[in-house]
Amino acid sequence: MEFWTMYFINEHEIVLDQYDRLEPWAPYDHVIQLAMNFIKNCPIDEESGLPWYLVYSCFWIDPLRPTRWPDNPAGKFAWAVTTLLKYYPYSGDAQHIEIVRSMLDCLITQRTPDKFDWGKAPFASAEPGKGLYFGARADGAYVTEADKIAQAGRAFIDFYEMSGEEKYLQAGQDCANVLLKHLKYGDEYNSPVPFRVSVRDGKVIEAYSADMIQLIRLFAELDRLGFDGYQGAIEQVWRWIEKYPLRNNFWKGYFEDIRIDPTNENRDQLSPLETARYLLHNHELDADWRSHVPALIEWVRKIFGATPFFSAIPIREQKYCFVVMGSHTARFASLCANWYKISRDEIYYEMAVRALNWASYMANEDGAVTVGVDRPDYYNQCWFTDGYFDYVPHFIDVMASIPSLAPEDSDHMLESSTVIQKIEYGSKKICYRTFDTTGCQLLKLSFTPREVYCGTEKMAQSINTNSNGSWHFDPTSHLLTVRHKSAEVLISGLEVETTSSV
Repeated sequence: MEFWTMYFINEHEIVLDQYDRLEPWAPYDHVIQLAMNFIKNCPIDEESGLPWYLVYSCFWIDPLRPTRWPDNPAGKFAWAVTTLLKYYPYSGDAQHIEIVRSMLDCLITQRTPDKFDWGKAPFASAEPGKGLYFGARADGAYVTEADKIAQAGRAFIDFYEMSGEEKYLQAGQDCANVLLKHLKYGDEYNSPVPFRVSVRDGKVIEAYSADMIQLIRLFAELDRLGFDGYQGAIEQVWRWIEKYPLRNNFWKGYFEDIRIDPTNENRDQLSPLETARYLLHNHELDADWRSHVPALIEWVRKIFGATPFFSAIPIREQKYCFVVMGSHTARFASLCANWYKISRDEIYYEMAVRALNWASYMANEDGAVTVGVDRPDYYNQCWFTDGYFDYVPHFIDVMASIPSLAPEDSDHMLESSTVIQKIEYGSKKICYRTFDTTGCQLLKLSFTPREVYCGTEKMAQSINTNSNGSWHFDPTSHLLTVRHKSAEVLISGLEVETTSSV
């Protein structure tokens, strides 16, 4: 008699392929929609009258109730913008735009006073349930984190590019300018700006964070938009990253609720993987990016990778919270997929797919996305970062790098080189508007396009994906690549007489 062991991840019985490799419990698109529908219908806090995502970092699901854990507004809302930039073009669902607007408006309203040493800076942490942001827990009152200022600053800029509203551009510039004011060269024990700092008098609470790529992300985008004064800072911060964490692997200093670590004993996976992500898309910054990127991915696998589970490698969050989690496993998957797209190394394809499959098991049919699997807490707790805003975008990112994983029976924009301001999906028709006049988009279609317009000009169809001012369609993969020279694009499966503005 044979006995079969039933394996479950959270409440889902696992699915295996013919080679006993882990498959997702549901299609990626279904996981994405479950998570985003929960955010759109997020419970309202009885005391403040605000959606939970504005006043809490996390919640319990058994029973459903908010968790009295310090909030993380700057990082959480910045990740929400990351989600918006990928989910809105992918789905055409505009409701998330207003959700993100409400988050950023709260962050702007509750910045530090201009008279403070770190004036006009957002707070990285806050007391739960109040909707008042002024620091909490490990940070302390009136303390913020410089890398979150940069992360939020880039989120403001991105939302400006989507909305066209100048107040978000100004908020992003304010973040950049306060960072420039305090920028130093740094050394092995001091990053160019501190991790934790008192906003009132500038006293350094914790000196080191390796998450300095956030500053480069912010400075570089302002430089690209034509603002002066950031190029030198970009070079200065990059030289520090190159000299220290890229060599000594002191990757630490991101998570807001972790105790102060003055001797730099902690390590995390977020700062190296997000550094690798930036290098993948900005080759000009690093002549050695082809060696640095896989080395960073491999370092995370060795330090934070758990024992493989049916070929899937779950990823732990950090040394001081050495627990496997869905969002960080999904992040690892997205970097493996990104590197596979460039290297075509099948090892990274396999790691990407299996890790993302494992991460899918964090999502439940009711839209709750648990942070992890370990009892007594992580199977029952949901974070707005780890279960939603730092989870959903990695699924879309993997599908952009491996489009065969995207849905076959519906239309989706998988990636764009510029911010998508507006997009509408119709029957055999997609129209969208971009922030930059020129750019490139990758879409997976359920129909065969016949015509593509840029503004009022009909674009030429090309035999390859690299021809500017043209479009290319692969009928086998159903992938459409558009390289446009106008901000407005119309894709149609039918012949059209005129174009309409989006």
